[in-house]
Order: sequence, then structure tokens, then C-alpha cells
Amino acid sequence: MLDLYLRHRVRVLGAGLFDGLQCISSSATVAGTQNYKMWQHPTLLMALLVAAANFSVVCGWRCGRGEVWVSGECVGVDGTSDGCTSPFVVVGEQCLYFVTFAELNQQEARQMCHSLEAELAVINTASGFKNVIDYINNNELDGADYWLDGSDLATEGDWLYTSGQAVPMGTPFWASWVGGRQPDDANGNEDCLHIRANRFYYMNDYPCTDTERPLCEQPRQLNITSPPETLMDCPSFFTDVGGLCLSFMTWADVTWAEARQSCHGLGGELAAVTDIEHLRAIYLYLHQEGIAGHSFWVGGSDAATEGAWTWTDGNPVPVGAPFWGNVVEGVIEPDGDESENCLLLNADGFHYFRDASCDLLMNPLCQYSVQ
Repeated sequence: MLDLYLRHRVRVLGAGLFDGLQCISSSATVAGTQNYKMWQHPTLLMALLVAAANFSVVCGWRCGRGEVWVSGECVGVDGTSDGCTSPFVVVGEQCLYFVTFAELNQQEARQMCHSLEAELAVINTASGFKNVIDYINNNELDGADYWLDGSDLATEGDWLYTSGQAVPMGTPFWASWVGGRQPDDANGNEDCLHIRANRFYYMNDYPCTDTERPLCEQPRQLNITSPPETLMDCPSFFTDVGGLCLSFMTWADVTWAEARQSCHGLGGELAAVTDIEHLRAIYLYLHQEGIAGHSFWVGGSDAATEGAWTWTDGNPVPVGAPFWGNVVEGVIEPDGDESENCLLLNADGFHYFRDASCDLLMNPLCQYSVQ
């Protein structure tokens, strides 16, 4: 999948750097790309992803946006324009990003799109639908299923986008066969919309908790001028939560040390939650985005000196209520002694601070410091 993603970026964006990255992806260090599970190697993944997402900076000396390097010159191509910002590309009249490095349930996929100031993609017209299918097939993105923005969770059979607009039904959108067609609500639990590879990317209903790749859509004419003073100017994959630029890496199950490396790959660090309003904002965001079932590593530890909890920058972690959760009546975290030296926002513990074994596999919560 790494090779697939990078070859896709080369095809669409074009630049010498990405030719080099493609070679890296084909080397012995990342052999057998068809079976390579990128989310198990988040540091390599995110370093390459950030490089790809910022191609206009690292490769701008060679070709501009909407151009590729062909036979010694920059040649304009369909696929990018000033109407979209990287990593989104123009597909017909839409700005789309086909995520290739993560497979998530629909709610997690939606949150990833939100972190890019986008939404799961909406398909309203037959021509727009054809453009999406053609783009998948022409850019080596086939073989995987993609989540769209749509469900009938509110009322069975009433398919709506999150805007309240109706999902188009029937031909030519939904898969059909002699004697039957989608949606069919198989087993009574298929309530979310995706496009399915083995049905030639026709629409299909599917269990919302199954995992697919997100297909994100950015507003075509996105205002990329300076944001209002009340908003943080967060980079891709980070979102403003209570005045912090945070990335909720739901696709990476890693140890605490690996979580730090994953954050470094994004240009950040494990989050330091020093204000109780920030902890409240994180809690509300997790429920708003439907990812409250995940537990997240943050940047606190007492590995250096037992009982002396510090953030990765050496500043002390707040102690006691209301940051740390209860163990039992009359006992408050941390309670793990030398066996639990890393700080976790545990889903089962309602995302209060909890000490935990640093070797547990949890999701990183990364913070980007805006200069």
C-alpha cells in the first residue's frame, strides 16, 4: 500500500523527490508492499505522508502545481488546481483525497476528514460518480473499498448525507443484479455508505463498524487566507481542539515510545494537557467525533523518577483531581508504581489521566506547537 500511495502521488503531483520515495518503497526495507501494514509502522508512514502532503514546498523548484515533469519540461495535467489544497486533487468538480494508508470505521474515517478541514465525500450526480470511478481505476487506487458520507442510521431505508440531503438512489449509483439491488441491509446491520471494489465501485450499504479507507472531500473554493484570530492555524492531520492543534491517530496501535516517534513524524510531540479546559475540550471532541472508544497516549511519564510525573519537555504533570481519575472510593490515580510509568487517556476510565504500562498498544495523541 505504501508503494501504491507513492506511485499515486507521483502520477498526480510529479517531482524528483517522489521518484526517490518510490524507489525507497520498493527496496528491501519495505518489501512485499501488497501485504505491508502501514499503520503498524506509523513513524515511516507519517514521515513519508507529510513529505508527500507538502510536495509544493519540497519540490516547487522543479514543477508548479498542476504540472508534472515530462521529457525535461513541466507539463500541465488534469488533477490539481488552485481550487484544492494538497493533499486533495481535482476530480471532476470536486476536491478529493483518497486515503490509502489507513482503514477505519466510518466514524473514525469522518474524524480523519475533519482533521483535514474536510468531510467524507458526497456524490450527487451521475457524471460526478463516473469521475470518481475513472479516477480510481486510472490512478492505481483500485482494490480497496472507500467510505462515503451517507447512512440510514436515523431511519432505516432513508439514506441521507450529514447535511440532510438525500443520497441518490437506483441506477446508475447502486450495485444491482438480475432480481436484486443494493441497498439490501443484509443481516439487518448495513447502515453506512461505501463504494466497493468487488462491485466495481458501485454504492453499497455496509456495517458502519467495519473498516475501509476514507474518501475525503474539501470544499472546492476553500478560503486559505489567514484564519480568524479565534482559530488555530493547524497543519494537515491536526485539528483545533480547545486552542490546541491535536492529531488523534486512531489508525496506529503502538507503545508509548513508538507513539512519540509517530508524533515526531508529523512534526509534533505527544500532547501535554496542562489546562483542565483542554482536558474537557478533548473529552467533548472524542464524543462529538464518535471516537470515544479509543484510548490515547499523552506525553507524561515518571520513568525517570518514580512518582515524579513530567511532560516530555520536563515540566510537571498536574496532579490530583480533576485531572486524574479514581481507582476506588478514596483512592486516586496514579497507582501502578514502577510497573505503570506512562500517561494514558483510557477510554474505559472516561479519559481521565491514568498511569499504564508503557508497553501497551494504544493510539498516539499528538500536539503541534504553532510558532
